[in-house]
Amino acid sequence: MRIIVVGYGRLGSQVVKHLDTQQNEVIVIDKQRELLRRPDRDPNVRFMAGNATDPDLLREAGADKAGALFALTRDENTNLMVAQVARTVFNIPKVMAVVYDPAREPSYRAAGIETMALTVAGAEFLVGQLAAAPPTDFTKVWERAHGHAAEAPVTPAREASGPMYVIVVGGGRVGYFLARALLENNIEVTIIESSKEIFDLVSQQVDCPVIYGDGSSTAALEMAGARRANVFVAVTNHDQDNLIACQLAKQNFGVPKTIARVKNPANEALMQQLGVDITVSSTAIITGAIQSELPHTRIRQVLDLRAGQLEIMEYRLDGNSPAIGKQLRNLTLPAECNIVTIFRKDEALVPRGDTTFQNGDLILILVKLPSEPQIRKLLLGE
Repeated sequence: MRIIVVGYGRLGSQVVKHLDTQQNEVIVIDKQRELLRRPDRDPNVRFMAGNATDPDLLREAGADKAGALFALTRDENTNLMVAQVARTVFNIPKVMAVVYDPAREPSYRAAGIETMALTVAGAEFLVGQLAAAPPTDFTKVWERAHGHAAEAPVTPAREASGPMYVIVVGGGRVGYFLARALLENNIEVTIIESSKEIFDLVSQQVDCPVIYGDGSSTAALEMAGARRANVFVAVTNHDQDNLIACQLAKQNFGVPKTIARVKNPANEALMQQLGVDITVSSTAIITGAIQSELPHTRIRQVLDLRAGQLEIMEYRLDGNSPAIGKQLRNLTLPAECNIVTIFRKDEALVPRGDTTFQNGDLILILVKLPSEPQIRKLLLGE
């Protein structure tokens, strides 16, 4: 079995020691390179440095053929995001995330991830779960780990609608200017900030409540009055914190609209798939602006519709395009796309089955994000 262990600290290293690394293919991922250079590391284990919340790194680690993944870092939000990527993107059958604060476990279980509050002494028990109940049996997993039944997480009913109320998690530059803009539009705002230094600064600069606490914790959201919030915005510097905060707001407090800042553009589609309503990536926005200024760009995103992972894309055909000379009816386009129009010289064409693609055509297509690579290959050969 291929087993991926994320986090090679005290718990992660103990788990690896309990695994049969000759019978199993074990891959360890950790952001701290010095931990991967430990002199006592097992020569049969493959070690990789990087952030395992990045699906590309997990793909490089062979997650698509893994039988189990343990998320064992010291950061709970990282563990939960990694576990969800493993389950949602790679369909790994056995996924476990370690939690250090048992009070936060209901939100983890609500997201469909096995969670266990374990110490180093529990490493052997954790490994033993590889042969235990299937991962969907969360209640039994909890009972084996804690010795008692768990209360099911409850999503509270929303209160009656009132004036617009927005909770902003992260009081740094983005959160500060966002809160100011909302207040100028007479929108009620509360900021949640976990850094004492930033909390002290922003609480003196904005005329709204500022809570010192973890925006991905139930206690902070309770204090902020999340049950009556209309919009929840997470704009910290960490994708995993923004994701978990939005999930908690939606699942436990019923906030209807969640928005997350995304630093790694590769995480945008993933976070939408995991329940975040709107994602905002400054990197993607700037890249798109630059691409729009390049006259010879073969592919350009015109509009990201967010809902349903839909995009409007432009594809410019040139001499290397495999679609040139072919009729539209002869191209096997994915079902989740629609050619809106074809711009040829100064004319806009309505595409028909007998429309033949020509060099220089600019094709405007409405496409669902997962199908975009297939469209690109058909039209551009990339």
